[in-house]
Amino acid sequence: MRLIRITALRQRLADKLVMPERLKDTFVEKWIKYWNGLMRDYSEVAVGVVRESYAKPKKALFYGTGLVLLYQSAVNNPGEDCFMTLLRRDSNRMITVAKDQQNPVATEYLRTLEQAINQKKLRLLSLGICTLLWVDLYDEDDCTYPAICEYTKVGFLNFHERVIDVGFWNEFWRLKWKMRNFDVNYL
Repeated sequence: MRLIRITALRQRLADKLVMPERLKDTFVEKWIKYWNGLMRDYSEVAVGVVRESYAKPKKALFYGTGLVLLYQSAVNNPGEDCFMTLLRRDSNRMITVAKDQQNPVATEYLRTLEQAINQKKLRLLSLGICTLLWVDLYDEDDCTYPAICEYTKVGFLNFHERVIDVGFWNEFWRLKWKMRNFDVNYL
């Protein structure tokens, strides 16, 4: 109801404001008409959304919850700094355990990650709500022909084979899964 009043007030103000003669049939008038039309369209959409949310509250709750979850996922999307912090934390935890008491699966995974970082082959692909961590075929600074040729790069069809971790909600889940039992009690 309040939104309808705001729309009516905006319409009355638009009727009272008149464009000066010197600006008619110019770029400025076209620009003002464009923005007025855009505001009118979006205000109609907003009024329609409010009316539909009153008519179907469960559907509106479902959509609202989904939008909030998507927004929070985007806010909590981990980046390279988050990954390096988690990797350092887990490496430090692994160092505190004697070699013969370490889980070989966790040790091998950390070694793979560190090797990819040292060779500068580790890449992060942020998809907005999650991050894919993958290993490229070549170093990022490599300027040889195979490294820059488009036919020797990782393609879309075999990209999934190169993904080694997925980050979501400020966690890299495979790293967390591999490090759950990193000491003598891994059996």
